[in-house]
Order: sequence, then structure tokens, then C-alpha cells
Amino acid sequence: MALTKAGLSESAARKRIQRAADQYERFAGVRFEKNARFIYLKAQYGDQRFWDKFESACYQAGKSYWSTVVTLKARGGVTPLDLFARVAGAPAARKGQLSADRILERLQKINLLNVIEDGERKYVCFKPLHYHRDSLPELRANELAEGIALIGVKDWARKIGFGSYGKFASRYEEKEPLVSGILWDLTAPSYMRPLVSIRGGRAIPGFIVCDINLRGVIGKAEAEAFIRKCDLAASPQKVPPILPMLVGHVFESEALTILKGKGVLAITLGNLFGEELAQALRDLVTMLTDLGAKISGNPDLLPRVINTLSKIQGAADNMLGDLFELVIAGVVKDIEGGYLKTGEVRTHAISGQQAEIDVLLDRGNDKGVLVLECKAKKPNARVSEADIRKWYNNRVPLIYSILSNDGYYTGKPFRFELWSNGSFAQSGLKWLKEQKTDFDGYSIGWKQAEDLKNYTDKVKNKSLKDMLNEHYFRSALKKVVE
Repeated sequence: MALTKAGLSESAARKRIQRAADQYERFAGVRFEKNARFIYLKAQYGDQRFWDKFESACYQAGKSYWSTVVTLKARGGVTPLDLFARVAGAPAARKGQLSADRILERLQKINLLNVIEDGERKYVCFKPLHYHRDSLPELRANELAEGIALIGVKDWARKIGFGSYGKFASRYEEKEPLVSGILWDLTAPSYMRPLVSIRGGRAIPGFIVCDINLRGVIGKAEAEAFIRKCDLAASPQKVPPILPMLVGHVFESEALTILKGKGVLAITLGNLFGEELAQALRDLVTMLTDLGAKISGNPDLLPRVINTLSKIQGAADNMLGDLFELVIAGVVKDIEGGYLKTGEVRTHAISGQQAEIDVLLDRGNDKGVLVLECKAKKPNARVSEADIRKWYNNRVPLIYSILSNDGYYTGKPFRFELWSNGSFAQSGLKWLKEQKTDFDGYSIGWKQAEDLKNYTDKVKNKSLKDMLNEHYFRSALKKVVE
């Protein structure tokens, strides 16, 4: 481009570049339109300016790569591998178009993207260090908030007849939200009059498709990438009409103008649910990413958020399990005081093994450190014997080894307990009762629903106690009464 701007024709520019081939490198794995390649001097490789220029080249001649990079940036620089196809916005199998798998493969090959593992899940993230990357707790917090919001969007769209009531598909459901070979966060066939076509005397429905991003402000680049995704979906001749929606907290004015100009419904959660629910979702993300500090400073916040979000029909089942460790953190802090941490990931200095600690309460003085593993269960569900054995045999020794070699905790007595609002499998409970519970430096215990209910009766904060009884112990209390 610089050569053509200087007055050379495209053919003359190409020949000049060819003659200088021994002076530059080119990406072997990425080809642009008309077989164009990205070339660079060896000394230029890898810094921020280099990758900025690569993104500019993608915008001009490699929109599949550009939209992937832009959308991943807008979502914090990291996404679960199982959601990468939604981020890439590419058709799974279409002649002349790159699939999400191929995009990932090529961007990995040039060291722009990387795939990492954390426990049983894999994530795609930027590899160059100058790109921002949210922490995994931040990512998971936003995932939970978006999952709850999607339940509300789905309920809203059903009630006003946007889509066929029983035909909705959304993220994490068994039925994939797939339209025109492209993955979205929410989809449904729609018989709204502007979307219906008649073929052979039969009404053929169109589709509504929706993506959501609650991480921050939706800007111009993300809006353009979403429009490209919509255009790709609508491009095959036989695809029925599609009505796209993009949901977020806030839109930049330019992004809003672009989206509305292309017929996209740009919807804010405040407009859709009201500001109280929208703020509760923001508070939810904050609570899940500050390692318990918000609960320590504002014990009424957690009950308010849960009670508010429970107004979204169907949200409670998705939310309460994920928030159980935060609830327990609020309980032990209220009853015992001390210094609280939740969701902390620690790494063993020698083995490199990682362990996520659900709740850690340093009770100070001679009371020692309480480390809790939290298992939230739906009514009639039980903690399995396998989970009990894994906690006892693997997680407790690993976490104790990590913490006892931390200078801050050295010499303090530890208490490890497994807590659940459900019951333990009888075989697992029998096995647990047969095991040793006192060791050199730490002891072991557990609480099932009834034990936990008795403990939480000591909670002084009324709103926290009411929330516990309403959302976590109602079924357990019913069982005890019966």
C-alpha cells in the first residue's frame, strides 16, 4: 500500500517486493484475498506495532482474521475453546469461507493466539504479552452474568412472540444455537410477518439471532465485526430472512449508529430488564472477581443481588450453584469474622499442580485457618462418593501442602471441611466416616444439608439468613419436616 501511495502501479509494487525477497519474511500460514501475504522485516517481528500493522492488513484483505481478533479483544482477550466459533463468527463448512477451526489453527501458527488448559476446560487467548487478557475468574464471572441475562432475553423474546416458543436454542444447551452454519448465543425460528416467506404454498419461518457481551462498552469495531457475521449468515440464497440482535450494557454512539443503520437491534440490559436488574448483573461480576472483599465490606449485597436476579424466571437454577461458595463465604465471615478469600487459585511450588480454593477464612489468633470445599446441589441430588474421595485423597493434601509452605500460614492449624446444601451418597458418607480425620497440622470435617442449616442458623445478618432459607434450604427443610 505504501508503494502504491508513492505512485507505483500494483504490478510494479509487486515486482519490487519480489526482488527484495531476501530482505523480508512472510507469514506462511496466513493468506489474504488474491493470495496476498503479510510481509515484514525480521527486526520488526513481535512488538506491538508489528501486530497493529497485521490487524490493519487483516482489516483490508483478511476480514475473517480481523473480526476474530476484534471480537476476542472485546471479550477480554480470552474465551473458552467451546465458544471460540461464536467469537470467530465463521460458518462451520462453506465453500470459499474459513471455518473457525481453520482460523484458530492459522492464528496459532503465527503465534497470535494460544490454547491453554485450566482443569478440565480449554481456553483461547492472545499470545503476545501486550494484548490484554482477563483473568479466568473475570471470564467466568462474565460468563455467568451473560448466561443469566440470556435466560431473561429468551423469556422476553418468547413472551412477545419474537420466536417460536419451544424452538429457542442458546449457549450451553444441548441444541446448538446454529443458523446458516454460524453459532450465536441465542437463536429461534420466527413467524413474525416480515421474516416469513411462502414456498410451495407453505409458510417458511425466518430466524432471530442474538449475541451478548456484558464485559464493557460495545464499540465501533465490535459492531462492525458483528455486522460482518450477520452478513455472512444472510449471504446464501436459500437462507430465510434473519433478524439480528446484539445485547450489552452500553453502546458507543458510533456503534449504535452503525448497528441501527444495518437493521440490527442493539439492546441494553437497562432498557430490556430495567436498571435494577442490570445493576444486579454488574454487581454479580464484581462480587465474583474481588475474592470476597465485597462480601466482607457489604454483607447485604449478596442477598440483594441473588433476590433481584431470581426475578428472571429460570435464572435461579443456573445462578445458585455458581454462587454457593460466595454464599458460604458470607456465612462464615458473618459468624466467625476473620480474613476472607474466595475462588483463589494457588500453584504448588514444586509439582506445578494448581488448586482452586473455594473459601479460605483465616480466623486469627489460635483458631487457625478454615478451608472449605463447597458442593451446591439441586433438590434430591447428592455429593457422589467419587467427589468425596477426590476431595479427601487429592485436594486436601495438595491445598495443605501449598498453604503450609506459604510463609504467611506457616505454623497455623488448618481445618478442611466439605460443605453441601444437599446430602452425601450413603456409600461416600460411610467411607468418609471410616477415614482418619486428624493429621499433623490439619484436621478434616464435613457438613451436609441439615448440619449446614444448623450452622447457618447462627447467622446474624437477617437478609443473608432469609436468602439462605429461601434459595438453598427450602427443599432440605421440607425433607426434614416430612
